[in-house]
Amino acid sequence: MPAGASCPCPPSLQAARHIVAALVACGVHQAVLSPGSRCAPLAYALEEAEAAGEVSLRVTLDERSAGFIALGASRAHLLAGVRRPVAVVTTSGTAVANLHPAVAEADAAGVPLLVLSADRPHELVGTGANQTTEQTCLFGRAPRLVVDLPADVTAEVGRAAGPALAGQVRRAVLAAAGALSNDPGPAQVNVRLRPPLAPGPLAPSPLLAPGLQQGPGTRALDRPPLAPGPDPGLTGSGLDPGATDPGLDPGATGSGPGPGAPEAASALAPSTLPATGPTWEVDLVWQAAPAGCPTPQDPGHHRHGRDGRDQGALTPQAPGLVVAGDLPDPRLGALAVELADLLGWPLLAEPTSLARQGGNALPRYAELLARDDGADLAGRARRVVVMGHPGLSRPVTALLGREDLEVTVLADRAQVIDVAGTAGRIIAVRPGYRTCETLRGGGPGAPAQTGAGPGQGERGASVPPQADAGSLPSAAAAVVHLMGAAPAPATWLTAWRQAAAGLAAASPSPDAHAPLDVDAAALAVWRSCTGPGAPLLVLGSSTTIRRLDRLAPVGVPAPTAVANRGLAGIDGTVATAVGLALGARRPVRLLLGDLAGLHDVMSLGRGRHEQVPDLQVIVCDDAGGAIFAGLEYARVPGAGRFSRLFTTPQTGDLGGLAQALGARVHRPADLADLRRLLTQPVVGTSLVHLRLTPPSPVPADGLQATNPPQETSS
Repeated sequence: MPAGASCPCPPSLQAARHIVAALVACGVHQAVLSPGSRCAPLAYALEEAEAAGEVSLRVTLDERSAGFIALGASRAHLLAGVRRPVAVVTTSGTAVANLHPAVAEADAAGVPLLVLSADRPHELVGTGANQTTEQTCLFGRAPRLVVDLPADVTAEVGRAAGPALAGQVRRAVLAAAGALSNDPGPAQVNVRLRPPLAPGPLAPSPLLAPGLQQGPGTRALDRPPLAPGPDPGLTGSGLDPGATDPGLDPGATGSGPGPGAPEAASALAPSTLPATGPTWEVDLVWQAAPAGCPTPQDPGHHRHGRDGRDQGALTPQAPGLVVAGDLPDPRLGALAVELADLLGWPLLAEPTSLARQGGNALPRYAELLARDDGADLAGRARRVVVMGHPGLSRPVTALLGREDLEVTVLADRAQVIDVAGTAGRIIAVRPGYRTCETLRGGGPGAPAQTGAGPGQGERGASVPPQADAGSLPSAAAAVVHLMGAAPAPATWLTAWRQAAAGLAAASPSPDAHAPLDVDAAALAVWRSCTGPGAPLLVLGSSTTIRRLDRLAPVGVPAPTAVANRGLAGIDGTVATAVGLALGARRPVRLLLGDLAGLHDVMSLGRGRHEQVPDLQVIVCDDAGGAIFAGLEYARVPGAGRFSRLFTTPQTGDLGGLAQALGARVHRPADLADLRRLLTQPVVGTSLVHLRLTPPSPVPADGLQATNPPQETSS
């Protein structure tokens, strides 16, 4: 049939329908689509699945934004203890290349992401055909799997095409979820499609695979709560285990679709499986055993320092520290809290560790480590336990690079964070992740299972069995046993608390009516995201997160905070927050700097038919990249060189841009005005533009010349 000719149901659309049906069968119910011609069959198939109540679809103009929106929605699953990718669909050519930043972040951060890239047939590659390039190599080594589906597969394979395509899609979904590898991240399904790409006027009703039939018997998706079931590890995490997901009703949360949008438009409502219990895997993966290295069986051996000198006997009660970096799941943060409490060790918890509320958490720990008294205390430490991805301060990096410490890394996925290579022990810890769904019964029209018990979820999902390490306290106890450790003397934690308290006591309270200051503003936003039903918090990966790492309170309920710390780039921050708001169906506050805001402000735009996320973007406008003021580049002489090459202040009107994109804009006059604004619920999309007084730099060593304010409750 000639290109562009009309066909009731062309092979390209049949293939797309099989692919979408396979996604749904694997539990992938969310997709972000950037429009284009080559991906038209996938767009039609997704729209049909959306009409059947099986898929939540978001259409986004910019592919770079689309990639990060999908990433943010997938992070919503991770907060619920579910490793399930969100699909992002593009046309061919540079459209696919624009997904690379999101793919790179998903790779580094271990976030499931599924790329569906439409492509031209094989014979057109390398011929100069329009929008045609080699798409299967665009992302380098980042994808966990790349599947290249040929054109005309439905015509050539016939009835076997459905199972064949489903098998390939299933491989990609499992790879992205890390179901078999424990290495979640991006995966790519490259779908080659040949014209005709649109259904003809006589196209039959969707020829959908099992689970996508339309008609009176179609069952709407059961939408369980986003948060896992009651788990002691979630206490104080900011997630409300009792909250229910409003499902596909766009009016339940958010501001609804824009003018002229169909009422059936929906957000990216997550089809998550509620946790049925705190099932943990704890396993000793690797342990160095050179002469003098302690083992659980013989913990009294000696440890030798960098110069080979005997550092003394490492007894079970040897004091240590728990370092919690960026973590994707509140249960992992809860494990860090439990370990610190069980061992009587100080907890150094970053803002996105989901562990800062722990009773042993120290305020201003990076600054303390850089002082003489803190360095003396750290010099007495004999052990360190590391969780997540730390990397906000040089003092912590230096601590983890010490060769006279026994460093134990707790890894929740295959990638082990050990920058200095000093890890002497690696323990795998997994809190029973859910991944993909499998329909019981298997055949078309098979009834959905209800009353899911352990190991099951919606649709009668069968969850891979896990080795049960018991409850959260039992998991922590198992880690301690594998380390051969025992609680440190009470004086160890007391000494750290006293040293940290001295730093906190030296900080004055801010003047509510003084000009806005970045520290006071950041603290006000942090506090506004605590407590039951509070908004989720997304942090920019540069200055704002470091300010809060230094100043945010500890030992009290903390926000559920998220940041793109895999590669710590500023791109896609707004889009990530949009995806998190849509995926979690929770209000979100985003705190970031002016450069990050300008870099991704276009992600505030949306199509007229798309859902309005409940998102408040708070921009700390300090006239450029303030993070560089604390680095060595600020000390290089040369008039104007530092400003032009590093801080790069911009001339754009960020508030005006946001308003042009449909966001409400607020410009608080002072801290009191900001606090009043933050007491209001986050409804719809808005931008809060904070023009700040020039901040004092936060050097990478954690020290600062002036004492910053500590916000008081108001």
